[in-house]
Amino acid sequence: MISFVKRAGAALWSVTLIALCCGVAHAQQASAPTEAQVVAVLPQSGELAGVGEQLVEVMRWAAEDSGAHLIIVDSELANDALARALSDALSNEAVVGMVGPLRASRAGLVAAVSAQARVPALLLSSVEGVEARSPYAFRTRLSVGEQASFAARWAHERWPKARVGVMAPLSEYGDEAARAFVSTWSEQGARVVGLARYRSGETQFTPVVETLLGARVRLERGREVAGRRADRWGTVRVGAPRLDGLDLLLLADFDDAVARQAPFIVREEALQQTQLLGLAGWRGQRLQQSGEELAGAIFFDTFGGIAQGGAAEGFVLAFEARFVRAPTTVEAEVYDLVSFLASSRRGSAASVLGSSEGFEGVTGRWRFDRRGAPLRVPLALRVTEDGRWIPLTTSSSETHDAL
Repeated sequence: MISFVKRAGAALWSVTLIALCCGVAHAQQASAPTEAQVVAVLPQSGELAGVGEQLVEVMRWAAEDSGAHLIIVDSELANDALARALSDALSNEAVVGMVGPLRASRAGLVAAVSAQARVPALLLSSVEGVEARSPYAFRTRLSVGEQASFAARWAHERWPKARVGVMAPLSEYGDEAARAFVSTWSEQGARVVGLARYRSGETQFTPVVETLLGARVRLERGREVAGRRADRWGTVRVGAPRLDGLDLLLLADFDDAVARQAPFIVREEALQQTQLLGLAGWRGQRLQQSGEELAGAIFFDTFGGIAQGGAAEGFVLAFEARFVRAPTTVEAEVYDLVSFLASSRRGSAASVLGSSEGFEGVTGRWRFDRRGAPLRVPLALRVTEDGRWIPLTTSSSETHDAL
């Protein structure tokens, strides 16, 4: 455990490092008005209030570091009340932009208000299309489909002849991830040879693995095949030859589910040499508890943490000194977004966001297409045996040469 004195020293050093390394956003800070104000549109009531409060604390810290003031608006207000609260906040000429909301159902209203006020709204939703509501709206988070498509392109560049499989839950998240990965892989002229779906919350993955390898097929509830009904896992055994192995396997789920799947995968002989792939949902405490089983797996996220070095390392040290825990990806991202807005003048932020250069933050470069969708390049992160993750280098020793 780092002592309080060491943490305080690290915080002072790392805040200086962040200021030096974050490019456009912090370079503009010297000329930014000290009275700059940023509106945080986040849950302060309802089931997401805890998440909202946690993000507000990080955003307040970012505003303080930039000499700005944070105005907080509860995104869970009724539509009329939310519209009035946002309009009142944006009537202040010192307001340079908004960050939030989290939910796509609120993003449309926030985007509409941003268009009326001609003030940028940096939407924290990952649902594609929410940015289309306003020329001043920018979606800051990659969708599940965009993540899966990136993973497919990244993997195909390295292993174009790989035998590929996908495991995904029967949920909206799983549907989007599986569809995007399979579609993108197919566009490269290749084929996904194994696909298995399962119920969210599943704990028994032997039938799922057997389905992936072709020993079972999944049936919809109530259907029969040759007089045979599905078992309790919604599958039927078949006599087709099993796949003798896969080179790549996408586990399109969150860290808790992946941790439950790991023991079944490592026990399956046909998957002993398989390179496991994941999306940003892997990042979490349960993954840290499964490092021994998932060592060598690769997942993709926009923030590499302390192992990323540079400004990211300085940010993590300062964050841990202040909050006594490691930051999540979205916390690092909102720090970037508030810092950028706080260092901008009203009217100038939108032009920077719409430029080809964008701005630089602790999570890397931020750019958007002309519709306001994010043009972010995730990092490939390799899971270590102790459950940490580090950015993957281009060294062949970091990948499975057998592929």
